[in-house]
Amino acid sequence: MGHQAMTYIPEENKYEVLKLKNLIKKLSWGIEYSDFLSPFAIKYAVEVLLKNQNHILHRSWGGYEDSERNILALFNRDFEEYTENLTYPIQTILIEAKNNLSHRQILGSFIGNGLKRDKIGDILVKENGALVFVKDEIATYVVTNIDKIGNEKVKCSIVENGQIDIKWFINNNSKRVVYTVASLRVDSVISHGFGISREEAADLIRQMKVAVNWVYIDKPSYAVKEGDLVSVRHHGRLKIEKVLSTTKKGRISIEVSRFS
Repeated sequence: MGHQAMTYIPEENKYEVLKLKNLIKKLSWGIEYSDFLSPFAIKYAVEVLLKNQNHILHRSWGGYEDSERNILALFNRDFEEYTENLTYPIQTILIEAKNNLSHRQILGSFIGNGLKRDKIGDILVKENGALVFVKDEIATYVVTNIDKIGNEKVKCSIVENGQIDIKWFINNNSKRVVYTVASLRVDSVISHGFGISREEAADLIRQMKVAVNWVYIDKPSYAVKEGDLVSVRHHGRLKIEKVLSTTKKGRISIEVSRFS
């Protein structure tokens, strides 16, 4: 996707980008860890802020494989040999409840308790419980202060490495669907994927509400390809899993995962 410029920064990511610029300035010898960042901010850091900083290397981690919100570790190239096993400042918190909790309730409760969004990573919700990845510095605060989420009494505890099977918590909340489109134009794919009109899809794109692999695009004619992740503000996400076949009439059959 080299030709997509990463110049557009959505309003909600401006603060993250600013903090990253400061972190990069601050880096001298050793390692600097960011707070939890959105996928957009990490992509922006790598493709824009670090583009010509050849002496700075980076890795990222969010507490488990394929996490969405991650902490970026920045370090000088001459420090590389020490960074085989980075110790990210992340703790895992297990929340246990009698009833099911939602992602929104948990996040709302943490923020209502005075915690900042950027100290909180992914929240994996499963029946009667959840795992929340947080920055080290707030872990003790969470377990000592949060005993209710909404009207629900909960118990929060810090999970040591390997004590719990994270895989069990990873929600596969995606639906796999196969549908046929006239072309792989992003407006066509979004329109089918979310059941909205082509016009609505095109408007969302022109309003900079659509990102492909976390890069905002403004052309409805942009062509997606296998493996692309398309995020649509207020609608959800689609991943193009497979481009299957072309029908006799020239329509294309695709398999997508839809996350709401």
